[in-house]
Amino acid sequence: MLKAKTRWKIKEAPEQVVQHLQRELPISALTARLLVQRGIETKEEAERFLQPVSAPFFDPFLMDGMDIAVQRIKSALKNDERILIYGDYDADGVTSTAIMVYAMRELEADFMTYIPNRFTEGYGPNEAAFRWAKQQGVHVIVTVDCGIAAVYEAEVAKDLGMDLIVTDHHEVPPTLPDAYAVVNPKKPGCPYPFKGLSGAGVAFKLVHALFGKAPLHLLDFAAIGTVADLVPLKDENRKMVSEGLALLARRKKAGINALLDVSGLQAEALNAEQIGYVIAPRINAAGRLDSADRALKLLTSVDEEEAKLLAEELNRLNQKRQEIVNEITEEASTLVEEKGLADRVIVVAKEGWNPGVIGIVASRLVERYDRPAVVFSIDSESGIAKGSARSIEAFDIFAGLSTCRDVLPHFGGHQMAAGLSIDRQHIDELRNRLNRLAEDILMDEDFIPLTMVDAVCRIEEITTETIEEMSRLAPFGVDNPIPKILLKHVT
Repeated sequence: MLKAKTRWKIKEAPEQVVQHLQRELPISALTARLLVQRGIETKEEAERFLQPVSAPFFDPFLMDGMDIAVQRIKSALKNDERILIYGDYDADGVTSTAIMVYAMRELEADFMTYIPNRFTEGYGPNEAAFRWAKQQGVHVIVTVDCGIAAVYEAEVAKDLGMDLIVTDHHEVPPTLPDAYAVVNPKKPGCPYPFKGLSGAGVAFKLVHALFGKAPLHLLDFAAIGTVADLVPLKDENRKMVSEGLALLARRKKAGINALLDVSGLQAEALNAEQIGYVIAPRINAAGRLDSADRALKLLTSVDEEEAKLLAEELNRLNQKRQEIVNEITEEASTLVEEKGLADRVIVVAKEGWNPGVIGIVASRLVERYDRPAVVFSIDSESGIAKGSARSIEAFDIFAGLSTCRDVLPHFGGHQMAAGLSIDRQHIDELRNRLNRLAEDILMDEDFIPLTMVDAVCRIEEITTETIEEMSRLAPFGVDNPIPKILLKHVT
């Protein structure tokens, strides 16, 4: 007898709510069901969801700290004070920085940019970078897509006489940095009505506040950052991505035009999936293998020939990244299979693995073996192993790692993914402890992937009109997946 390769689970939706929504709007029962499953239950919510372009942007000054940040930046502009835009090396961080570069150019600011190196500096603000900024005559530092946990660095900035403005979207730690301003919709007490913005989304709102109007010409960057960072594609994010895709199709910027060409994409047919699987990996490749500066230079270039050369370079880096990922994945798989899949949580480590791609490798191992995976790259000189963890629905990897805090000097993340570091001598102990925990939590059926089905339909319900109507649910992504429809008793 054939064993099922997945567990099929049909999503539920209250039939009374579905019927009410269908009566309120001229839509099919199937579309009404899909909307209700996504938490859209009223006519007003459905109209905003189905017509995101017509919905207005929220007032950026509803975000706590925005008024203080804007006043300080405008003061710096007036007094010709030098501003540093401090970004991050992933696609969200690079597009956040690009948004600010375009804004600073238009405002004729005296400004610089800085993106830390993943390998030599790591994520977020650091003291050496701030001291370098002081030497460059910087008066104001504006972080994008980072900084919410930079408590020590905020003190350094203050000691050096620089004003630090933090703009971020990550989860807020118990202690906020003592910065000049902290702008993050997730801050406790922040009245901003949507908490799910990406780093690029927060940067877009900062420019919105600076300009006094939404910078619609920067929505292409906001769309890329939003999709790449896997934030929920609903509410204001949905508007940003919908309008950003339309702007991408018009090829208004040299860097994006070159990136689309080298990726082999037809701009007029772009969708969110192509951003996530084709465009974002090329932007990410620079920071994963070397420095993200080349990706930023591409996105902010106004010279078509320069942009073409940079896009080709990123394309080559992405191909190299794919080769490295494949090579490490096979090496890691060999280590896993040597143990005969005895472990419920995979923990593998090796010297020399590229720490910039181990997160992708961990995801590949989860897909291949249907169990949580932690992949470490060991530094042979320091003995410190940098790791990335990915998990399955049934196992909260962040909670699991939290029970091992005594051997983890640094870790952070959420239920499905985490980043961590550990002394190499504690790797075996971590493996044993995670597996003991998993033995109490994971059942045999948890190692069979779960596939969610949105609806069960009769074949006569699937018409051209219904398919076209369902396409209005796009752009698809996190919290708004491409619908899966089950047809029973058909050949």
